[in-house]
Amino acid sequence: MKHPSNFNAPSIAISHLVGTQTVTRRVKNVAEVEETYTITARMQPSIAIEVNPPAMTLRPGASRSFSVTLTVRSVSGVYSFGEVKLKGSRGHKVRIPVVALGHKR
Repeated sequence: MKHPSNFNAPSIAISHLVGTQTVTRRVKNVAEVEETYTITARMQPSIAIEVNPPAMTLRPGASRSFSVTLTVRSVSGVYSFGEVKLKGSRGHKVRIPVVALGHKR
């Protein structure tokens, strides 16, 4: 069974993050033209965040997955907030909110 955090929702929420966890999201180009998206991420300091790939090109109607990796840097006892942003070469923007609570075990 797949992990529930991989459900392709327009947000990422992990209530019990231990160590490192990678989730995937799938996006689809609904425009009638090809577009290249640059993917960036930011998060509060207690959780590290990385995205892969950092950019992708989608033809009209095409879908593609990307991964978001969250790693506990320090256990603060409070939720950490951040976001993943996809910025398209034709001006389209997508924002995915991220929230995680780091635990030791």
